Order: sequence, then C-alpha cells, then structure tokens
Amino acid sequence: MQNLSSLSALFPIVAAIVNRRHLNHLQKIAAVFFIISALFDFSLLLVRHFNITLITTGGRANNAPLIHLFILVSVFFYALIYFYAFNKLTLKKLSIIFAGIAGVLILTNAFFIEGLSKFPSIGNTILSVTLILLSLLYFWQLLDQVEIVRLEKQPMFWISAGVLSYCSINIFLFMLIRSLGSLSQNFWTIHSIINIIANSLFAIALFCKPRKTI
Repeated sequence: MQNLSSLSALFPIVAAIVNRRHLNHLQKIAAVFFIISALFDFSLLLVRHFNITLITTGGRANNAPLIHLFILVSVFFYALIYFYAFNKLTLKKLSIIFAGIAGVLILTNAFFIEGLSKFPSIGNTILSVTLILLSLLYFWQLLDQVEIVRLEKQPMFWISAGVLSYCSINIFLFMLIRSLGSLSQNFWTIHSIINIIANSLFAIALFCKPRKTI
C-alpha cells in the first residue's frame, strides 16, 4: 500500500502535463510543488529499498532527515499557494505569518527536540495544524465573497479539500504514532489510503479550467 501511495504522487503531475496549456499561475506553482513532492516520495522509496542514505540507525537506512526537509518545504510552498489564493491582504499576511511560525517550530523540533534521526511526528503535527488553518481560511473566503462561483471549477477548492482531508485525519495519527507500538503498520496503511485520496483531489485541481461564474 505504501508503494501505491508513493505512485499516487504522479496523479497531479500527469494532470498538470495533460492540462498544461490551461494552467493558471496558482496551478503552476502547485504543479511545481507536486513534482517536488513526488521526488521526495521516490527518494524515500530508494532509501527504504536500496539502503541509500547519508545517515544510518542501527545499520539501517534512515529517511527521517528527508522527511524533516520535506515538511519545511511543504510549509513554505503551501503558504505561497494560499498567498496567491487569498483575495484579502489580511489573509495574505496571515499565510506569511503562519509559515514563519511553523518554519521556526519545525526547525526547532528537527534540531533540538526530536532530532533529525527521528521520525518528525511533532513536525508533521505542526504542518497539519498550519495547513488546516490555511484551508479553513480559504473556505471562509469562499463563503464570504459576494460573487457566486462554480466550486467544481476552482482549483483551490480541490486543493483545499485534499489538504483538509489529509491533515484532519493524519494529524491524530502523527500525534499518536509513538504510542502505537505494534499497531504502527496500521498507521501507515491509513496514511497511505488518505494520501491516495488527497493526490486524487490534487489531480482534479490541476484538471480545472479557469474560473467561471454563474
């Protein structure tokens, strides 16, 4: 299931390639991030299957440093995406503030709390909280605007749906992973299923054409 989850990272990339002539500026930024995300996913597969890594723990490859780095990259890319998605200056400023605070907390956790060699459960929790806040602010913006839009035509609607579905479930898994013990395999199965769903929603976002009003 984990391998299928990693392969699902190709869904939004394929969508971006197929719809490349119709992508708007925001969709292009998202497409770049999804490409980076896929590269991280495949790097993790290489680490796990071929024992390729700069850091080892107990003689085994340790991919935790890559995950720490990806969390940091994710925070700033999503902040950039939502910065362009928000219409109000206040919301744009909040996206920058959230990213700055989350970035500092993630780096502090990586170097002083959990450490680079440990799975970043705290870092993932920080990322999830940040993205949940940004996605909820976007949905609030949709409800607050006067113009009536076709939601199925809005790339950010699908991106936010993917973000919210992924983070709202996995945030509890990330917080509990250290206490799961022998049940940790179930954690990765649930995580993989949610990841596939989220990548499917991201693919829909990149298939969307420019916004239409009704």
